[in-house]
Amino acid sequence: STLVAVPESIDVVDVFVRSDVAGDVIDEAIAIGAKAVWLQLGVIDDAAATRALDAGLAVVMDRCPAIERRSLGL
Repeated sequence: STLVAVPESIDVVDVFVRSDVAGDVIDEAIAIGAKAVWLQLGVIDDAAATRALDAGLAVVMDRCPAIERRSLGL
């Protein structure tokens, strides 16, 4: 239900929610010490992305991992 509830450490948080709630997920990712956030295709929150970058997280926004994998031949 929350990232804090996950007992293992989390490296990358895949943000697959509406843009208007993505910032809350990103703030949780920052709080748990994730290394990166990936906002899915169509999910855009520039202010939250800036917060994540300022906290030292890598940020990918408005991209689909499956599409990116195919484009890399993986």
